[in-house]
Amino acid sequence: MRLADPIRLIGHGTDSAGNHYRVIEWRDSISRRQHTAALPMAEIGTNWGRLQRLGIAVMANRRKRELLADYLQTDGLHTPYTVTAQAGWTANRRAYVLPSGEILATKGKAAPRVIYNGDTSQAAAYAEAGTLADWQRELGRYLAGNSRLCLAVGAALAAPLVCLLGMESGGFHLFGDSRDGKSTAARLALSVWGNPAALMVSWTGTSHGFSNLANARNDGLLVLDEIGQANARQVSQTAYSVINGVSKVQGAKEGGNRESTRWKTLLFSTGEKPLDAFIRRHGEDWNAGQAARLPSIPSNAGQGLGIYDKLHGFPNGAALSEHLTAAAAEQHGTIGRAFIAALQNNPAALQTAKERQNAFMQTLPELNGQARTVALRFALAAAALETAALHGLITVPAGAAMTAVRLCFDSWHERSGKGKYEDETIIAQAEAFMSIHAHGMRFSDWSDHHTNHDHAGYRKQAGGDVEYWINPPTFEIEICGSYDKAKTCEV
Repeated sequence: MRLADPIRLIGHGTDSAGNHYRVIEWRDSISRRQHTAALPMAEIGTNWGRLQRLGIAVMANRRKRELLADYLQTDGLHTPYTVTAQAGWTANRRAYVLPSGEILATKGKAAPRVIYNGDTSQAAAYAEAGTLADWQRELGRYLAGNSRLCLAVGAALAAPLVCLLGMESGGFHLFGDSRDGKSTAARLALSVWGNPAALMVSWTGTSHGFSNLANARNDGLLVLDEIGQANARQVSQTAYSVINGVSKVQGAKEGGNRESTRWKTLLFSTGEKPLDAFIRRHGEDWNAGQAARLPSIPSNAGQGLGIYDKLHGFPNGAALSEHLTAAAAEQHGTIGRAFIAALQNNPAALQTAKERQNAFMQTLPELNGQARTVALRFALAAAALETAALHGLITVPAGAAMTAVRLCFDSWHERSGKGKYEDETIIAQAEAFMSIHAHGMRFSDWSDHHTNHDHAGYRKQAGGDVEYWINPPTFEIEICGSYDKAKTCEV
């Protein structure tokens, strides 16, 4: 009796929430290619749409469907599988899942059995093109001496290390003049994992959409290009939702709440303005936690060449950018896979990365908590590059990657990292208020009992100095802003 197109039952799997699946294998009727998928047991007998969307014909007769449901639940092999709807490390970190569904795992008898059951809408974008040698020749060799390119590729390689080294989600924001090469650096970073043109995402979208995107890029790289295309509130919400690393609490149809989705991702962002300036200019908040998770680094390398320190024989930065953009479209997706293989097949690789991260930190001056958080992420990018170089994946001399990333760290530290972010912001708010109003009509003389319109306080001569006595409501609203009054007074 024909119940459906041929379906082989090759295993039984569970996901992180304890849901059960039958692992099926079938041959596509058009391409004749063999496919594997995880079929939720909760849908068997009630929802045949999933099988039909896979191209599997299911007979319409009620009795036939009942028999098919019995077959799918009880027959076949029950070989155990790990089922995941999330990219990144799984099976006790013995397998790495690309967002395309491709499983990168150790070979042999100990190889884990993993089925990806998540979003594969960008599967084609994660395809390989060219060889690792091609990528090294056409793209990788230009990292030498170029600090911002090293930071971009370092971030791409560091993404799988975030989880392995127990770090939190975060990233880097590269800002500077239009057409100075920021997007080229972003494309170079994306070429580590796939096709840059297909993987590049703009800042426009909803916070919920970006949370889904971050989940799909778990333990991976997410690049958001050209912040100027989005509004400030959207950027603030997006940055928070992505780097917070956990989905919103949502109710379940059967009662209670759905299991929260958690992810770790490394974000690489570009724009013409630093994030804090862009967001505050539009009246939105950008707090210390966000600043520490997504620091803004000037894209100008200071050599008069925009993002570049060295041109490697090209007449100008535009020519080098054109070459890198064209090469990234043709050579991509190879070095990321090779880096994962190095981590899986060489147990010492992870220890090397940790040692290189510590070595980077030892070169830095003493840092406060927030600056140290940022420095650890720069150190991770440097460590990823050094580890890749040690395994012959990039042709950068030993120590050169750490020097290049240190230049990027110094640019950030010089701009905003020398003190605590909250302290600097509070002082800036007080300075701005006083520079506008200190000599204006909002302050009355100490002896004057009449107050002016929009009264802010009093001026009092105290020897050779002038004291300003500010009304508490004015102080709290216009100087404290979103910060606690006691904290502001302390600063």
